[in-house]
Amino acid sequence: MKIRNFKNRKRKSFTLIEIIIYIALLGIFLSAATVSLWDIILGNVKSAVQQEVQENLRYSSYRILYEIRSALGVNPASDFGFNLADDSAYTLSLAASAPDNPVQFRVQNGLLQAKRGAQEWGNVTGSAVEVTNLTFTQISDAGGYSVSFVLTLSYVNPSGRSQWEKEATFQGSATLR
Repeated sequence: MKIRNFKNRKRKSFTLIEIIIYIALLGIFLSAATVSLWDIILGNVKSAVQQEVQENLRYSSYRILYEIRSALGVNPASDFGFNLADDSAYTLSLAASAPDNPVQFRVQNGLLQAKRGAQEWGNVTGSAVEVTNLTFTQISDAGGYSVSFVLTLSYVNPSGRSQWEKEATFQGSATLR
């Protein structure tokens, strides 16, 4: 009868406890990686939303300021003190040199639109944002005639997700030449 020596025998496989520990460590690592990946994805979405709102706000406010500074006067048909986003019949109408007379602004279905002379209404803001407030105020003094405005844009968020909620406001004024 042969007697086997188990002490000198080399181990060729893992024990059950080692496999359970490895699987648990792998699960913890994959969970942490998944959470980090979701944070990165949601951070990119939030950044893209903020960038979209800021770009539209910057361009819209620049366009309004440019048109006010270039205007020869303000037409009496302008609606001061009203939120143009409440009714598309409200407009700001600026007198300009021909053939661009008048230059008009309105809010139609949440989009800021501009019109020069006999041209068609064109969108100033993109469809990803909505104008929630656009109010013009008339300022007159001995030095000239100025118009101030408040413009508020919000991101169109049909899903209601908090990552896609963004609103920004710009307040500015310009003096007519």
